[in-house]
Amino acid sequence: MQVFKGWVQAYDPQTGKGLIAPEEWGEVVAVDLLSSGGRLLSQGQRVAFQKIHRPDGVYACEIKLICV
Repeated sequence: MQVFKGWVQAYDPQTGKGLIAPEEWGEVVAVDLLSSGGRLLSQGQRVAFQKIHRPDGVYACEIKLICV
């Protein structure tokens, strides 16, 4: 699977849901606790991820934090 880079655009730690904005293309992808493997994220974090297609949209998965 292809790995993309981007940043966490929005994230709610109470629900575990958010959005990741990819650098390479303009389509924002969703993230939730299932697709993030239980990892809690913070707005503005840089991440590497893969994407998966679910019936309700495109989600980020296999999320890894990028240290700058």
